[in-house]
Amino acid sequence: MPDDGRPPRYPFSFRGDQLAPELAESVAHRPIRRVRTNTGTDAWLVTGHEQVRSVLRDRRFSLTLTSDPWMPRQDPLIPPLTVTDIRTHCEDAGLLQELFRGVGPHQQYLTPARVREIATGLLGTFLAGEQPGDLVDGFILPLSRALSMELLGLDPEGCPDNATIFMTFRTGPESQDAVPESWLLAHAWMKGRLAGLRAGGDGLLGRLIALSDASGVLNDEEVADLFVFLLISQFGNPATFLGAASVGLMRHPEVMGRLRADPGLLPQAVDELLRWTVFLGDALPRIAREDVLLDGVLVQEGDLVLVSTDAANQDPRVFPDPHRLDIDRPPGPHLRFSDGRHRCPGGPVARMQAAETLRVLLGRTDDLRLAVPADAIAWHRYYAVTLPVSVPVHWTARGAAAGHLPGAGGT
Repeated sequence: MPDDGRPPRYPFSFRGDQLAPELAESVAHRPIRRVRTNTGTDAWLVTGHEQVRSVLRDRRFSLTLTSDPWMPRQDPLIPPLTVTDIRTHCEDAGLLQELFRGVGPHQQYLTPARVREIATGLLGTFLAGEQPGDLVDGFILPLSRALSMELLGLDPEGCPDNATIFMTFRTGPESQDAVPESWLLAHAWMKGRLAGLRAGGDGLLGRLIALSDASGVLNDEEVADLFVFLLISQFGNPATFLGAASVGLMRHPEVMGRLRADPGLLPQAVDELLRWTVFLGDALPRIAREDVLLDGVLVQEGDLVLVSTDAANQDPRVFPDPHRLDIDRPPGPHLRFSDGRHRCPGGPVARMQAAETLRVLLGRTDDLRLAVPADAIAWHRYYAVTLPVSVPVHWTARGAAAGHLPGAGGT
């Protein structure tokens, strides 16, 4: 406990390749505990797998209420309602089913072959550069941007730069200044793209805007807000995964060797990496609508509840030896894409992008290694998702024709 006797300050860490020791201790021994938020208010931090699933599935814990200015909150910035209740907005406008199809297992906006093509081109440019190179700025962020534009069907001309897009994830002390400015830039750019999407956009957003116009529920400001949210969500998923997973794999070269030798292991390796990596730089917030007895702890009406799916994914009661990266681990019920009503529908696209990108990354290199110790890598502080500031790497590239690992079939 800190000297003032108050609960410890949360978040504890911003690393994506290692669960904070405080979270590991909490999930093992105190799955529900009090913490102090970035706003200085107290909240319940829920870390146990069973308890986390309970909160995420129980409608007595509200996401929408986190936008109420009178409620306690995790960060100084109040999130807009379009972000906290995206599902309801999509339902009201008749977009939900198409959105789910557009990021589901049978979507056709971004095929595995196209992911490999984009990744191969960008990685080729990176590998042709000087060593050591920064894997984040040289490959991960450009790839995340390109995949986002492809899936959504956006012309990237004039789009805010990667740093500006990523700034919309800002939390903590500087969020009130950084996030509105970045959001407004992205919103203005997106609003300027609506006419083109209406004229024949061939990606997901073209389909969504046609349905939205037919329903007449959302105005252009709301449509632009919704589309910016989809852009930053799609941008954040591959960037966060690849940042943490690449560091994790380079810390485990024996795993990289197995994946190069047997690419059929990639799907199960991706599943394990999704469980093992730390995705959130804060937590998933909820407000208790009424008094709730949660695992013997009384959570009172109006209390702020912070859910750590990262900690739940390393609960030793569910995942034996949870801190070990084990690609032979049987598939388990990890919560990387949340759970309940607000479960992320983009899981299938995220898994596919991850597998195909790693296929290219490993297939184009015979050796990929950190140029600095893993503990020397700096991670962005106070962001809603984790991302290294930079990942300096050395590599030995394969020949230009070795674009994929053997067995890289599919379309």
